Amino acid sequence: MDKLLGAFTKKYIDTLSVKELKDLEQLLDIDDTNLYNFYNGLDYDIKINDKYIYSLFKDFVYKID
Repeated sequence: MDKLLGAFTKKYIDTLSVKELKDLEQLLDIDDTNLYNFYNGLDYDIKINDKYIYSLFKDFVYKID
């Protein structure tokens, strides 16, 4: 998850507003299991709000270098 989150953050960090950066911080605080399940369309145990950052993360395609 660290590589995925690192690549995602690196791609979008400079384009996010202050509010979106706060939402990113909340995203980064989610445990790996729930974040992995959310990203892969599996069941997860937490409430994920309809925030822009979550849709960006869900649609992010991680490419292995």
